Amino acid sequence: MSAEERALLRAELGVPLPDAFGELDGPQARLLAEALRRARQRRMSGLNESVEDALTLVPALTRQPVRRMLFR
Repeated sequence: MSAEERALLRAELGVPLPDAFGELDGPQARLLAEALRRARQRRMSGLNESVEDALTLVPALTRQPVRRMLFR
């Protein structure tokens, strides 16, 4: 695995790479980094949907002020 691929994986994980990741070849490292990125995007999307669903419990006239208070 190249230094660029190691940096890509490290950036996706946000922590130093585990020793076992050194056994990955270049295509495997890129595939894993892409899978991690997609998983993070799905998780963020699901979280955003959950927040919007929860805000439906707040009266309509107060949703915008509540949203601003929660997500400055």
